[in-house]
Amino acid sequence: MGVPPGYNLISLVQWLWYKYRCQECTSSEFQRLFEEIIKRANPDFMRIRPYGNIGDRKADGLLRAEGTVFQVYSPDEYKQAELVGKINEDLDGAVREWKDGLKKWVFVYNVRRGIPPDIPLILNEKKKQYPNIEIEEISSDKLWEIARGLSEQQRVEILGSPIGYESLFIKPEESLAASSNESTIVLIQDDLSPIDIQSVLDAIKPANIFGAPVFIRPDATTWEGASKYQGDLLSDLFEKCRQSHPSRFAVFSLAPIPLITQLGFLLTYSVSVQYYKFHVDTHSWLWPQTDSEQKDLEFTVEGLPKNVIMEPCDVVIRASISSEIGRYETDEVITDAPIQIDIKSANPSLTWLRNEKQVHEFGRVIRNVLSEIRKNVPYCREIHLFMACAAPLALIAGQQINPRMTPPTRLYQYSRQTTPRYQYAITLE
Repeated sequence: MGVPPGYNLISLVQWLWYKYRCQECTSSEFQRLFEEIIKRANPDFMRIRPYGNIGDRKADGLLRAEGTVFQVYSPDEYKQAELVGKINEDLDGAVREWKDGLKKWVFVYNVRRGIPPDIPLILNEKKKQYPNIEIEEISSDKLWEIARGLSEQQRVEILGSPIGYESLFIKPEESLAASSNESTIVLIQDDLSPIDIQSVLDAIKPANIFGAPVFIRPDATTWEGASKYQGDLLSDLFEKCRQSHPSRFAVFSLAPIPLITQLGFLLTYSVSVQYYKFHVDTHSWLWPQTDSEQKDLEFTVEGLPKNVIMEPCDVVIRASISSEIGRYETDEVITDAPIQIDIKSANPSLTWLRNEKQVHEFGRVIRNVLSEIRKNVPYCREIHLFMACAAPLALIAGQQINPRMTPPTRLYQYSRQTTPRYQYAITLE
C-alpha cells in the first residue's frame, strides 16, 4: 500500500488509522464513522435510527432539503447474491417509503479488499429502473477523501489525534515529566458538542499527556446502548492501563448528565482524576484564578433521616447546584419515596462552579449523604438521583457510588420539552 502524496504527519497517521478502522470495524461501527464524517462535511445531514415497528424507513441517513437518502453496507465479506439482494431491497424500499420525495439515493459501502466490480454494474441497472432518481455510490475510499477535505481539527474529532500530536502545542521544557508514570490520560466525552483539542491542551498544560486523547462518544439514541458503549470502552481502557500505565485521568465533558455520572461511576473513586469545566464566558476549560470563599464551599443538606428506618423504601436525592430542582418536578416521576433529600449550594447558578475545591467538596457531601442512607435506611430499594449541576460535579458524584455498598441508583435526564421534565435514563448498580 503506497503512501499518498501531499500528506503531512498528522493526516498520514489519520489515514492509516482510518484504514485500520475500516478493516476491523463492525457494520454499526462503520455506519457511525460515516455519520461522523458526513455530519461535519454537511451539517444538514440527519441521522436515522430504527423506531418501533416503522423501522428506519430504508434510510441510514438523510439530507431532507435535497431529497437524498443514504444506505450504509459493511459486511465482513461481499457475496454476489447478498449484494444484489441488499441493493434491490434497500433501494426499492426507499422508493416505496419516500415516494416523490426521493431525489437521490447513495449507497455507502466499506471496501476491505478492493472495490467489488459488481457494485457499479448493479447500480447502473438500478439507474435504468429508476431514471428519475440520481443514484450514486460512496466507497470507504471515497469517504476518506471527504474526511480529508475536512479541517484538521474536524478529523481529530472523528479519528482522534495521533500519538505525539500534543507535542505540536506543548514545548518539551513545559512538560512536568517525560515519565509515563507521571503522565495523564485525557478523556474527551463530547456527545453533545465537539470539543476543541487545542482548548483541552491549553487547559492541561504543563502536564505531560500520555498518547492521544481518548474520545468517548456514546450515541444517546438509546440510553441502554450508550451506557453499554461507555462500559465496554472503559473496561478496555483499564485493561490497557493495567498492562503498562497507571490510571491518571483528566476529564473534559460536554455530555448528558446521566452519561457523565456513569463515566464517574466507571472510573470509581480509586483513580486520580483532574476535573475540568467548560466556561461559556471565556470559551475555555481553564479554571479562573480565584480562591473559593467559605460560602462557596458550603452546602445545605435537608431531609436526611435522623432515625433508622427498617421498612423497604426508595430515596430521592435532588442536587440543586446550577439551578433549583423543585419537588413538584421529581414528584411527577417518583410519588412513593418517603425520604426526600435536598443538596443545595448557597446560591444555585450556572456560574457557581469556579474551581476544583468546590468539586471535591461536593464529592465529600455526596459521599456523606450516601453513607447516612446506608446507615439509617438499611433496606433502601433504590436511590433516585436528580442533578442540576456542571459536568465535573456529575462526574465526582458518580465516583461516590460504590456498587457493593450503594443501592441501585437511577439517573434522570432533564428536558423542558418533555412531560414529565425528568425522564429516566440509566441505573448504576
